[in-house]
Amino acid sequence: MKTLTKTLFATVLAVVLLASSSVKALAVNTIQLAVPATGFNKIWVSGNVKVFLTQSDKEGVFVEEDFNPAFTSVMGKGNTLYINSTEIGCVVIRVSVKDLQRIEAAGNAQVVTSNKFDVKCLQVILSQSASAKVNAIAGSLYTNVREDARLKMSGVTDQHTAVATNAKNVQLDGLLSLSTKRPQADMELGLVAAQLTAIK
Repeated sequence: MKTLTKTLFATVLAVVLLASSSVKALAVNTIQLAVPATGFNKIWVSGNVKVFLTQSDKEGVFVEEDFNPAFTSVMGKGNTLYINSTEIGCVVIRVSVKDLQRIEAAGNAQVVTSNKFDVKCLQVILSQSASAKVNAIAGSLYTNVREDARLKMSGVTDQHTAVATNAKNVQLDGLLSLSTKRPQADMELGLVAAQLTAIK
């Protein structure tokens, strides 16, 4: 019985040590890019890349140790951070931003918020096969989902303007909105009403 207990204790200890060392290794294998350091509030993402967004007072862009700048570009212009990747495999990039106002993604890009963002206004614009999973508290929210893009939105907003060419690609079950406008649906209803009036 004592031997079994000692063996079990040694196994548990080994697992704990291995897990903690792998966490340290993960932290060591992430490096911060020098540019852009701060001052961006819009993110533009394209290509085969997955971006994890975190709201934080300490802004920065973090990449894995095997990051290859020959295939993935990260640059800042004005208040926009541009990320584009032509890598065959998916590139993971972590971005910390203080005040996010706009997410725009295209290609096969994926954007995920790691925590709940608290912002005055937020625009999420997706096209092609891009996808986003966003959790935010926003005074006003604008979403535009085109082509085969997919959006899963959760959080709270006072006002939501939703545009989508394919409504089944948009999940808003987790979003609480005091007011929702769908300009495209309103326009289609207006056309139907005009056609019915013309028939009469």
